[in-house]
Amino acid sequence: AETIDGVSTIRAFSAQRSLFRRIVEMLDKQQNCYYLVFSAQCWLAVRLELVGTLIILLACLCAVFQHDSQNAGLAGLSISYALSVTQALNWAVRMSADVEANFVAVERVEQYSKIPGEAPRKTPGDSAIDVKWPRDGEIRFKEAKLRYRTGLPLILKGLDLVIPAQSKIGVVGRTGAGKSTLMVALLRIVELDAGAIEIDGVDIASLGLKKLRSRIAVIPQDPVLFSGTVQTNLDPFDEYSEERLYEVLDRVGLLKSSLHRVRSAASLGTTTSSVASGVAGGGGPSSSSINSLASRISEGGSNLSVGQRQLLVIARALLNASKIVIMDEATASVDADTDARIQRVMRSEFRNSTVITVAHRINTILDSDYILVMDSGKSAEFDSPETLLKKGGMFRDLVEAWEKERIQNNEPR
Repeated sequence: AETIDGVSTIRAFSAQRSLFRRIVEMLDKQQNCYYLVFSAQCWLAVRLELVGTLIILLACLCAVFQHDSQNAGLAGLSISYALSVTQALNWAVRMSADVEANFVAVERVEQYSKIPGEAPRKTPGDSAIDVKWPRDGEIRFKEAKLRYRTGLPLILKGLDLVIPAQSKIGVVGRTGAGKSTLMVALLRIVELDAGAIEIDGVDIASLGLKKLRSRIAVIPQDPVLFSGTVQTNLDPFDEYSEERLYEVLDRVGLLKSSLHRVRSAASLGTTTSSVASGVAGGGGPSSSSINSLASRISEGGSNLSVGQRQLLVIARALLNASKIVIMDEATASVDADTDARIQRVMRSEFRNSTVITVAHRINTILDSDYILVMDSGKSAEFDSPETLLKKGGMFRDLVEAWEKERIQNNEPR
């Protein structure tokens, strides 16, 4: 299956001959290993046959020297059993070798069984939390320290930060500064070493993972979509009505027809099951290609453009009415037009939510309420874009570097 998926790429680069030579070399190495194994088995078989022959010879000699007529049957039985010794020796040696080789799997199972698990999905404190928590979306980091594994250096080094409710935050910084680690800490994918994180005054460490993660929407760089229909991807647990699903699709501009026409079609029982390909870049709803909730989606959303996949994940976040939305470089893999469209949807549909955007393109966060510049696991700068640009510093340097690169590449703003 992997070879079939990669055929188009191989042919696009005319790499058939080089890859054919490579697979021949790999097959040669594999056959060399099999040859060594076969030779070792032959060497062992000769030695085991020799041992078996000696045992049979010993049994025959004993039967000859103890020429007692009463024990003739016993002597014959001994010789017949001795004849099967060679086969038994071969089987025993091979089984012992297989057990030793396969015991590596047992060691790995034991190793994984000792890995500490995640925190409980539910805790007694969940019932004490407001059903509509979080209502505002204020996030407070209190001297948060985090490392990915014991013995590794700290990634977050005493982060002390308050993100106001319903604000739009752009997170920038150089590679390894700790931008994505903020999201890891918020979702408790890795637990803090020290400090705390509070959302609307509630310490997230006191919550079960199910309650915490269900209240935070994540729009990743590579959206996760499953083989099925648009409806099963939007609402896998069948919690919302079809009208609600059509509404969010229309709000993100993914419907080919207007919401009213789709509702009419749904009421008449008419559905379509085609998803046309194409980039959902720019324009209104008419530029998208999803016709109905019954439209098919391939594994990983391969029959949708990157922009459509992102918008579908945004629609999923709208369904949950999340007060906290995390965009982890969600537009890094799309073109500028699709990026602009996604930004428009985010600004219009999440006005009352706290949106944290880890930026790949500086221009996507220039209209944010606040800019957070991460450096070595700490908050180096945190203020409005205008203030940071006037003051000078790391953010201004990043903007100037982006401007130079944009001018060199003749890219639009």
